[in-house]
Amino acid sequence: MVALQINALFKKTAPVPAKKTAPAKKPVPAKKPSPFVKKTAPAPAKKTAPVKKTAPVKTVKKAAPAPKKTVPMKTIVRKAAPVRKAAPVRKAGKASGVNQAGSDKSKWYGPNRRLYLPAGLLDINTDVPSYMNGTLAGDYGFDPLQLGKDGKIAQYRIAEVQHARWAMLAVPGVVIPEALGVPGGNWTETGKVFLDGEAGRPEILGNPYLFTAIEVALLAGVEGYRSGKLEAPAGFAPIYGKFEGKDFKGLDPINPGGPLDFLNVASTPEDLAILKVKEIKNGRLAMIAMLGVFVQGATTGGEGPATNWAKHVADPFAYNFVTISAIDRTPVL
Repeated sequence: MVALQINALFKKTAPVPAKKTAPAKKPVPAKKPSPFVKKTAPAPAKKTAPVKKTAPVKTVKKAAPAPKKTVPMKTIVRKAAPVRKAAPVRKAGKASGVNQAGSDKSKWYGPNRRLYLPAGLLDINTDVPSYMNGTLAGDYGFDPLQLGKDGKIAQYRIAEVQHARWAMLAVPGVVIPEALGVPGGNWTETGKVFLDGEAGRPEILGNPYLFTAIEVALLAGVEGYRSGKLEAPAGFAPIYGKFEGKDFKGLDPINPGGPLDFLNVASTPEDLAILKVKEIKNGRLAMIAMLGVFVQGATTGGEGPATNWAKHVADPFAYNFVTISAIDRTPVL
């Protein structure tokens, strides 16, 4: 055991010699400048330009933005539909009024109304009579014969309206019976057919005195009631119902309304004014149409307007005013 320990002691390794570091190099002394080399003057240092003082920037304090006004939300309130006032019920069974919508009263009445010639061709101050001032319905300033100069223009208007209404009844009364083939439908033969007994009452129509007396009595009564000379009797009108004669007092004798306006079409003064214009315009057209019926019957040898129209439509070039009025120039040997 002792021998092994001694042997182990001798087997210890020799220590590793430390490496020698290389000696540090001595610094090379700086070479002395040669006296023959010109010394270079040191470059003067460039003077830096003085920095311009910048004007102090005024800091403008921005005003704080005004707070946006909050737009109040509009609350849309739906208006309830207006309740239409019912027309005043005078009697049981009245109809509601008919509004003449879209009608401009200033076009037919007053100084700015329409005249019978376009603007520029007619001066209302010099070419239109002073008594035609636009108060009457259908006043176009046309009176070439100066008939209203005597101051009776209101009476002439009554006569015109009456003739217009008769003409509006006569035109369909002439055309429709003839077109339907009713006996005596041709207006030139109506009286003859009645007198011959084919229709009507020959015992009445055959006596001209009795027929004239009946006609005068009926028309006199109508005119008496219209003018107010006779008190209107009580009666009954469709839809309107029963009425009394006093219901007509104070009403216009030409356009009374009241019980005669049982449809209540002239429920307001504006509606009545427009309806007067429409009536007189249609009435004037009907009077011209009746004049054409008279001339046509005399020209065509007593033919009615429906027959004339049917022949003209069947052959327009062979049956017209020129061919009917042409003189026959057939040579005769």
